[in-house]
Amino acid sequence: MNTIKQNHNDQGHEEHPIVSYREHLSTLVALLLLTVMTVAISVFGSNLRTLSVATALLIASVKALVVAYYFMHLKYDKKLYTWLLLIVGVLFVSFLILTSIEFLNR
Repeated sequence: MNTIKQNHNDQGHEEHPIVSYREHLSTLVALLLLTVMTVAISVFGSNLRTLSVATALLIASVKALVVAYYFMHLKYDKKLYTWLLLIVGVLFVSFLILTSIEFLNR
């Protein structure tokens, strides 16, 4: 029976970490809170169009990071993947800022 289990692990299957209910609940609360913030900004921040759009994009980026960290298991993967995601995020933000500056200077 051990050989079957060993062969199963040799085929590239990895064991998944056991996640507690507390982590599930805290992730749910964080995503719900960020969603409520996004809705509040879209409803009450209509006078500040540029600021509300930038804030909504920031909140959406934070939600994407929470989802990637928790549901895509970056928390348990190698640190290289986390660094690659951060590099892509920094490049995205820099291109977003450069595009916004160019658009505002027209």
